[in-house]
Amino acid sequence: MKDENAMYDYIVVGGGSAGAVMATRLTENPQIKVLLLEAGGEDNSIFLRIPLGLGLILDNDNFVWRPNTLPQAELYNNEMYWPSGKILGGSSSVNGMLAVRGQPLRYDEWAAAGCPGWSAEDVLPAFKKLESYSEGDPEYRGKDGPIKITKASPNPISEAFVASCGEAGFPLCEDYNDQKAEGASRMQMSIRRGKRCSTSRAYLRLARRRPNLRVKTNSIVSSISFDGDRATGVKYIGPDGTKHSQSVRKEVILCAGAIRSPQILELSGVGDAQLLKKMGIEVVKHNPVVGENLQDHLMPRLNYECKYPYTVNDIIRNKARMVRELMRYGVFRDGLFSTPGVSGTAFVRSRDNLKYPDLRLQVGLTSGTNRTAKSVATGIDDFSGFHIGGYFLYPESRGNIHIASRDPREAPNIDPNYLTQPLDCEVMLRTMRVLRRIAAQPSMSAMIKRATRPPMKSDETDEELLDYARQTSYTCWHPIGTCHMGPENSSVVDHQMRVHGLNGIRVVDASVIPFHVSSNTNIPTIMLAERAAEFIKSSE
Repeated sequence: MKDENAMYDYIVVGGGSAGAVMATRLTENPQIKVLLLEAGGEDNSIFLRIPLGLGLILDNDNFVWRPNTLPQAELYNNEMYWPSGKILGGSSSVNGMLAVRGQPLRYDEWAAAGCPGWSAEDVLPAFKKLESYSEGDPEYRGKDGPIKITKASPNPISEAFVASCGEAGFPLCEDYNDQKAEGASRMQMSIRRGKRCSTSRAYLRLARRRPNLRVKTNSIVSSISFDGDRATGVKYIGPDGTKHSQSVRKEVILCAGAIRSPQILELSGVGDAQLLKKMGIEVVKHNPVVGENLQDHLMPRLNYECKYPYTVNDIIRNKARMVRELMRYGVFRDGLFSTPGVSGTAFVRSRDNLKYPDLRLQVGLTSGTNRTAKSVATGIDDFSGFHIGGYFLYPESRGNIHIASRDPREAPNIDPNYLTQPLDCEVMLRTMRVLRRIAAQPSMSAMIKRATRPPMKSDETDEELLDYARQTSYTCWHPIGTCHMGPENSSVVDHQMRVHGLNGIRVVDASVIPFHVSSNTNIPTIMLAERAAEFIKSSE
C-alpha cells in the first residue's frame, strides 16, 4: 500500500554511516522532503553508547545483521562471521570506533583510476567538515564537525606497544590522520566524552526534529521500482510484515552498505542478467560488475599472557575489578570502559621501496580463542592477556556478493576469496614477523609473561606462522567495492555515485570505494556521504 504522506524528493535506503549523513544534509534545505528507511530499530541501548559494550552487541539480532561467508578454501574452509549494523547509525553504532582517514596517496590513485574529484586534495574539505578533533594541524584537521574524535585513554600496554614500534625502527607520530599517515601512536576514536559518537547521534538526532524528514525504522527495503531506466520509488516490508511502496520525485539514494546495497540492486533487476533470470527477476539493467570486486582486511593475532593486570581479561575475570572500572568510567569517562579494547596502532611498511605504509598494526587489551567472546566460558583466556595483530592494508584478493534468495531478509552469498593472491600471503607472513619483532623489543617484552597462541619457539618456521594465520585469522569487517566507482563499462557508479545507465538512483556507502584507501572504512564512508550531499545540492 502507498505511504500516507505526500511524495518525497529523496528516499534514503539505510540509516547508517552514510544514510544518516545524507538525510541530515539534504534536509538542511527546508524545501526538500526526505524519507529515511532503516531496516533496524532505534539506537537506544546503553551498550551501544559504552565503548567497551562492543562485545555485547556484535552477536545480537537487535543490533546487527548476522551472516557468515561461504567456506574459504585458503583458510581451511572456515566461514567468517560478518556482522554489520542493523540499527540507526548502522555500523557506526556497532563498530570499533577507530577513526582513520586513510593514506592520501591512495586517494590520488582513486582519482587517477577514472574517478575525478576524489584526490586527497578533493576529499580533504569533507574530512574536515565531518570531524571535531582538538589536536592536530588545523590546516588538515576539522575542529567543529559532528563526529567528535578523541585519543584512546593511555594504558601501560598500549604505551609499551607504541614505544616498541619505535625500538623496532618504525617511526612514531602524533597524528596518523595527517598528510603523511605513517607511524605509531595512540588510537584516535569517534568518541565524545567517553561515549560512542555514531552518525545517528552526531547527525541524525537533531535532524529528526525537522518537519521535512521522516524516519521509518524496522523497514526492510525489498526492491527499487523503475519506470524504464528511471528509479521511481521503493518497495519495503514494514515492522508488522506488511508490504509497502513509496514513490519518489527525484532520487533513491542507496546507503545499505557493501553487503546489502548490491543485494538490493540485484533484487531490483540491476546486475548480471544471467543470475537475475535464474532467480526469476526481471532485468532492468544488465551489469555483471554488481556484487563483484569485494575486498576485505584479514587479521592474524598473536596472543600473550601479561605480567600485569592491565587488560580487559582482568575485569571480565574479576567482578570487583569490573565494578571499580565501571565506577571510574561513570565518574571520569575514562579507563578500560572508554575504549573498545584497542588502544594503540601503527601504520608501517613491511618492506623497502614502498611509496607508503602497507601494514596496520594494533595492540588489543584482550586475548582468547574467539574474537566475539564475552566470558571465560565463551573463549576469553583465564589470565591477564592481550594480543597484537596486523594486516595488509591493500589486499589483492577479490571476492563477490550475490543474492541467494528473492527474500531481502535472507543474507546473500558472501565470498571474500581470502588469500587467493600470492602477495596477500607474502605480506601476511611479513606481518607476523613484524609482530614478533615488536613483541621482542624491551618495552613490550617487559609486559609479556609468555606467548600463548601460537607459543614461542626458537625454531619457529615461516610455514608454521602462515599456517597458524590461515587457521585463526579473522575478518576486520571492512568490506568495500561491491558497487565500485569508475568508468561506465567496468564499474557500477560514476564519480558522483550515480548508477551507470540509470537515472534517479545513487549508491552512497563503502560499496562504491574501488579499492582500500584506509584501514578502517567508517570515516571514509561518512566522507563519501558528505561529498554526495554536496554533489546533489550543487545540482538542485
